[in-house]
Amino acid sequence: MNEKRLCRYCGRDIPEGEKICPNCGALVDDGYSVGAGGTAVMYDTAAQTESAREVLPEEEAITNPQTIEELQKYCAQKKMPLLRMRFFIGEDYKEPRAFGIYRDGSDFVVYKNKDTGVRAIRYRGPDEAFAVNEIYQKLLSECHNRGIYPNGESAYTDAAPTRGYKPQTMSKKEKKILIGFAGFFAALIIFVAGFNIGLHRRDGYYQDENGRYYYRYGNEWSYYDTSASTWYDDVSFPYDDYSSYSVGEDWDAGWGITDIETSSVWDDWHTSSSYDSDSSSSWDSWDSSGTDWSSDW
Repeated sequence: MNEKRLCRYCGRDIPEGEKICPNCGALVDDGYSVGAGGTAVMYDTAAQTESAREVLPEEEAITNPQTIEELQKYCAQKKMPLLRMRFFIGEDYKEPRAFGIYRDGSDFVVYKNKDTGVRAIRYRGPDEAFAVNEIYQKLLSECHNRGIYPNGESAYTDAAPTRGYKPQTMSKKEKKILIGFAGFFAALIIFVAGFNIGLHRRDGYYQDENGRYYYRYGNEWSYYDTSASTWYDDVSFPYDDYSSYSVGEDWDAGWGITDIETSSVWDDWHTSSSYDSDSSSSWDSWDSSGTDWSSDW
């Protein structure tokens, strides 16, 4: 009787001949083997995995991280803004609205801090590869929900042309029309980019005469309420000559306030439906409010 194989990461069946779990993408070599007696036996591939990792050159792109360090390198290779994405790799982050993984003694902990501040533990145990895969798959899921595919495009692609298909060629008139449209949109993009640069050239932190901190984003203002440790928007700066009250474009921990980029106000300002997996604008437009922060995972 052929033995049944279950994925060690998600527990789903792995069809015979498959080398990757069709459910979560984990390697079959890292799976469980379940025989006729129903006893689960883990494949002994740890030595092989470690050996393979040693011969990889340092610049090799990581596609299936197995350790927290590898996951950190993977995120760095993809230039992921983890703070904005609300993922804390290797950190026991205590604030609400966060996903994370960290080591606690001999255990590895995968968690989600919900919007209420309550922590939901996804996994706690000694299996680092399993823990890393849990947070890694969630990271990819959050990206895919926003149309971003760090490890390649979506699996849904157009079918290949059938045999005998001949591509249609454009006439000279059609080419001129197409070029005209391309020129128009190029000019429009340049105009919009210039407008945005002008609109945001005074973005940054400001402090009024009473010591209250504000942040300007385009034509929007937000102020920091120290009693609630929260940023609020839909406000205005109390003085017309706001430029002389600037304290800098970047957040300074010495101010005793939280970074505006970790707030829901920042997320609301950066809501966007346009993503390109090969462009930095994909991450610049990340909207963490699109996550279901009320669920356990």
